[in-house]
Amino acid sequence: MMNPISNTAYYTLGVRAWDAVQAKPACGDTFASLFMNVHAQKIWSEFKDDTKPNASTASRHAIIDNQLRQVIRTAPYSRVVIIGAGFDTRCFRLKGGNWIEVDEPSIINYKESILPSSTAPNSLVRIPIEFGRELLSEKLKPFSTSLKTHIVIEGVFMYLKSDERESLITVLQKMFPNHIIYCDLMRKSFFESYSKKLHDKIVSLGASFREMSEYPESFFLQKGYTTLSSTSIPLYAAEHGNLDVPAFLIRYIFKRLRNGYAIWRLEISGQKT
Repeated sequence: MMNPISNTAYYTLGVRAWDAVQAKPACGDTFASLFMNVHAQKIWSEFKDDTKPNASTASRHAIIDNQLRQVIRTAPYSRVVIIGAGFDTRCFRLKGGNWIEVDEPSIINYKESILPSSTAPNSLVRIPIEFGRELLSEKLKPFSTSLKTHIVIEGVFMYLKSDERESLITVLQKMFPNHIIYCDLMRKSFFESYSKKLHDKIVSLGASFREMSEYPESFFLQKGYTTLSSTSIPLYAAEHGNLDVPAFLIRYIFKRLRNGYAIWRLEISGQKT
């Protein structure tokens, strides 16, 4: 049986396939369409008319694309670990990096059948894991390093319960004591004002946002992270012409919209124990 959160990977896949054929795509993931099977098409059909959330989701991906491009432009062999990778194709689209993708076996096996890791232009390892049944620490142990590691947690954090968040961060800090996390964080007020309709559809897939808070970044700050940047997803989408709302309104008037959903880069540095 598929993990319910994995169903949301098919939604975000549909977003990127849709985005790629727009006149002005946000992330331009031309590989996404390769994975659009019957199951993906069925899920996408429920979300395809939600143009504003879809534009934000594509922009979310694009923001992290751009941040990682800057990293591997400076340090081409940087390690990038993607937790809950879904149908991420950055290893095929970005030039450089040593990539590790972690997700459920059903996702990993399907990706391998369509776009094998052996065909990637960069180093790529895909790690299947049954979240909740297998230990992430055991899966990541062979790749543990004290070197700077870049960890992407995209479209995942809001689905985790507090104990699952605690467990995830504990493992990441132990395996990669020096790392930067790239994570989308949503404030409770943003969710209540802008995301409930979309969330109802996500619930129909079997997933649900968990334990929303007004300052989700505080979880990381309490764990010893420092903030490197916070990039507003709606503002980015508007500034790049992917959201039909004037950027100046989001920047100066709709502060809840501007500040409520963002990509956070958070860094921790420590000695491995």
